[in-house]
Amino acid sequence: MVMGAANGKRYADNSRHLFEWLLSQRPDLEPIWLTRSRQVFDSLKRSGRPVALASTWSGMRALARARVGVYTNSLYDLALSPFLVPERLQLIALRHGKSVKKVRFAQAEQTSSQRQLAERRFECSRVRYAISTSEFISDFQETSLRIGRHKHIVTGYPRNDALLHPTSEMRELWGAYLGNLRPLKVVLYAPSWRHGREAARFFPFGDFDVSALVEYLRSRALLLLLRPHPNDAQAFPAMMTYLNQLSTDPDVIRVASHEALPDVHSVLPFIDILVSDYSSLYHDFLLLDRPMMFVPYDYEEYNRHNGFHYDYMANLPGPAISTMAEFIGDLEMLLEGQDGFGERRLSLAGRVHAFRDARSCERVASLIESIVRGEDPR
Repeated sequence: MVMGAANGKRYADNSRHLFEWLLSQRPDLEPIWLTRSRQVFDSLKRSGRPVALASTWSGMRALARARVGVYTNSLYDLALSPFLVPERLQLIALRHGKSVKKVRFAQAEQTSSQRQLAERRFECSRVRYAISTSEFISDFQETSLRIGRHKHIVTGYPRNDALLHPTSEMRELWGAYLGNLRPLKVVLYAPSWRHGREAARFFPFGDFDVSALVEYLRSRALLLLLRPHPNDAQAFPAMMTYLNQLSTDPDVIRVASHEALPDVHSVLPFIDILVSDYSSLYHDFLLLDRPMMFVPYDYEEYNRHNGFHYDYMANLPGPAISTMAEFIGDLEMLLEGQDGFGERRLSLAGRVHAFRDARSCERVASLIESIVRGEDPR
């Protein structure tokens, strides 16, 4: 089988976590990672993991010979073009995550080019199964993919196995990232992608004062990680310049770049408080039942462009922040143990996640086996 993620550019997400589990537990399924990134190729090669560059003869040979293909973002995860994916390849879409926002064919305002739409229609016509975390998620995932509701299989996300039970490798990488720093709490600020309309705005507050923020974080021994979406990091250099200006004291504020931390789900288990907006990260973070804060500064605009699958504000599992005073005030309340959103988190988690047993990789492996045997897993 062949596997890939992030349009062939990064080693991350559901595919990464399933790949490593298969190598450890089910090497008989012979997974091979395909990538377009020389950096990813070299890193996996050094670690002794089976990998091939999609642009080389060995990569194209692996793609041609495989019986099953597993991916997250698009068929660019596996090939230089979606139309180069062999017809015989049985495709499983692990998905990049499913958040409250509408994407692809469900998006309120369709901004994709005709070429992108053609590629997505081709991809969706080829998908054998797409995994999800619950029937609730499957229902509105189908509106985005349009592959047929019967093709959605509830297994849970492979990346969430490690969220519930971090591996020793994840702990070592996190320890190396912190170095000698031992913060009391770690806060991750990770907003969602605006689909290229504009860069996500960090701290979009009229009363924002970086000096006051740094002073507060230092007084409470907090480490704040600023994590831009990878598409924003690439498309908006001015945003990255701004984030770097905010993080002049790495003991207090750091830019959690994709170079330093390629896979955010390898970091998420060590986060105490999540700050986000419409990202699928907060759906995953529900499994940990830890506090969250939200900065939906462009809610009306986002609703107009994308739309939401359910009532975002009514189900928000944390406070909506609109000022710097609220940001620090709510952080302080959480540090003092005053968290009033526990019941709402549990309620939403019950709808989003059918499984909380860290056996999602095992269930996806069973799905792969059923395909290989020519059986219907439903």
